[in-house]
Amino acid sequence: MGGKEKAKIALEKFREKTKKAGFKDLHLNAIVWGVKILPGETELKNPSDILNYLSFNSATSYVWIHHVALDKFPESEYTEVQDKYFKYCDQFAGSIKQPYYPNVTVGWDATPRCNQTMKFGNFGYPCMAVLKNNTPENFQKALEISKKWADDNIKNQRIITINSWNEWTEGSFLEPEREFGYRYLEAIGTVFKRK
Repeated sequence: MGGKEKAKIALEKFREKTKKAGFKDLHLNAIVWGVKILPGETELKNPSDILNYLSFNSATSYVWIHHVALDKFPESEYTEVQDKYFKYCDQFAGSIKQPYYPNVTVGWDATPRCNQTMKFGNFGYPCMAVLKNNTPENFQKALEISKKWADDNIKNQRIITINSWNEWTEGSFLEPEREFGYRYLEAIGTVFKRK
C-alpha cells in the first residue's frame, strides 16, 4: 500500500465505509509473521508496534512453521512442532494488546514445489523438512489443545484458524482425500460440536 502511513489511511477509509454501510465496525485480523520471505522484505522486529499503529483488532498465524523451525530433516514430528508452537502462543500473546487467535496446522510438505530433477536436501523453502505423523488423530489433539488455549486466554470471540482447506502443494489440507477421507473434517466436528 506504499508504506505503513498509506496503509493506515487505507484501513481507516475501509472502516469508515463499513460504518457508512450500516455495520458497527470492521474487525481487522493480522496474520503475524516476522520472517523475511520475499525479495525486498525485512523482518518485522516488533509486531506490537505495527498492530497498534494500524489499529488491528486481533492477530493470528498462517502456519506453525512460520514460528517453529522444522529442525529435524527430512522429517519433523508433528506433535513436537505443535508443542513448540503453543509455547510461542504463550509468549506472543503476552507481547501484544490484541487477542491472539491460535492456529492449527494440518500438515506440512512443500516437496511438490521442489525441482523434482534435483537431489532432495534441506535447502530452505520449498525443499525443507516435512511434518510426519500429522494423522487425523494428532490433528484432533492439536485442535483440543488449541480450543483449551483459546478458552484459557481469550475473553471474547474465541477463534481458531486452521491451515488449510486446500494447500495441496504444501501438504496442509482439510479437503477429503484417498488416505484419510473425511477424518480431518470429522475431527473438527468432534472437538467443536455444539452441546
